[in-house]
Amino acid sequence: MDTGFIDLDILLTRIRHPQSKVYFLDAVKAYKAGALRGALTSAWVALVYDLIAKYRELSALGDAAATAFLMSWDNATNSGDIGKLLQLEGSILEDATANTQVVNRIARTHLDRLREDRHLCAHPAFSAEADLFEPSSELVRLHLVNAVDLVLSQEPLQGKAIFDLYDVDVQSPGFPAAHERILDYVEQRYLARVRAQNVRNFGTVLAKSLLKGVPAQWEPLHRKIIPSLVAIRDRAAHAWADVSAAIVRLVDNLEPLDRPRAIAFIAAFPDFWPRLQEPTRTALQETIDNADPAAIIDYRILAGVTVPQFRAALLSLINGLTRQQLADAIASQPLVDLWAKVVAEYQASGSWRGSEANFRDLITPFAERLSSQQLDQVLDAVIGNGQNWDAAETHTLLLGLLRSARLADRPTPDARNRFYQHIYRMRRTDKYSDVLTFLQSDGWLLPAPERAVDD
Repeated sequence: MDTGFIDLDILLTRIRHPQSKVYFLDAVKAYKAGALRGALTSAWVALVYDLIAKYRELSALGDAAATAFLMSWDNATNSGDIGKLLQLEGSILEDATANTQVVNRIARTHLDRLREDRHLCAHPAFSAEADLFEPSSELVRLHLVNAVDLVLSQEPLQGKAIFDLYDVDVQSPGFPAAHERILDYVEQRYLARVRAQNVRNFGTVLAKSLLKGVPAQWEPLHRKIIPSLVAIRDRAAHAWADVSAAIVRLVDNLEPLDRPRAIAFIAAFPDFWPRLQEPTRTALQETIDNADPAAIIDYRILAGVTVPQFRAALLSLINGLTRQQLADAIASQPLVDLWAKVVAEYQASGSWRGSEANFRDLITPFAERLSSQQLDQVLDAVIGNGQNWDAAETHTLLLGLLRSARLADRPTPDARNRFYQHIYRMRRTDKYSDVLTFLQSDGWLLPAPERAVDD
């Protein structure tokens, strides 16, 4: 590196932490005064102080490795244990490389040289000729520039601690559930403060979770894991090429038992399909074509219904699901292509209690996802079967579903009119009064009632 034309005063403006700047200013003053040994000593002090400051920031974010080092450092400081402090100071570059990963291995090589030259300057070390070590101005300037470029000007980016932090976070109630909010959250909390290499590793770990079911505690969380991986694709494009290459290798080498996971993965990331080896595509297609509805245990395979190559076979598979299988599939993921069978199953409810169970298990999981047309179908299914409209809990279940819909997705006036006329004829307007009140809240008016039938 040619450091001869670098203005050290400008270098000072690049230092993030104010106190680190104060310590580094001592090094610059010493350099300008010709006290080169003092400049290197002050540069090392500024570097160590800045690493400790970065550790405090990382510890506040939950980095366990940073917290452990700081605990030792603070305990030694409070007890005046000089020997321990010297030991920690001597090991801080190793810790920053191996544990917190604040420093990468190339940077550590340069910083180790600063530490070694600082030792020669700060201690009475003599050469064989009894000459006191005297660094050249070029060497000192190089060390000053490296200290700023490699540490003092850098954000305290997280290293491998991202995996432990994410593991706890994604299982917590504070992790977002909505797709777009997950993208923003993962970008701001993880991607913006993590080293590029760790972003690539993070993406591979997420993909392994979706494709191989590891770690096991993430298994029920695939609806959060998928958007987390999408965040890397859309918000960390610099890392996605390496991540996607690793994913292709994973899919091409999956065990047969993991192929349903791969089908669900392709549904979420269809761009991977043409990148797979031909034998892999054949195996996935045959997995679907030969699937037995009676033997299905991993309902994530149904997500592949959005992939053109899989659609016909999976629609046939969906049509063959039993009522319990349908409920289990919806619990796994309420896919829009399950809706037609859901409505038909609810429409055909054979008892009051069965109707209520069908509404809770089959229809309610689609809350907040239904279009105006689909809500029309629900209203028509309610009035189309006496086991539905006369069941004790239907009005409560229906009101909850309607309230979850966006204003633009509420039922059409025609469907509301049909619903009102039926419950009026059946003398159930009192039972459904709350539903009718809600339906009128956006300006819909009750139509003139048709003649009610006798009980």
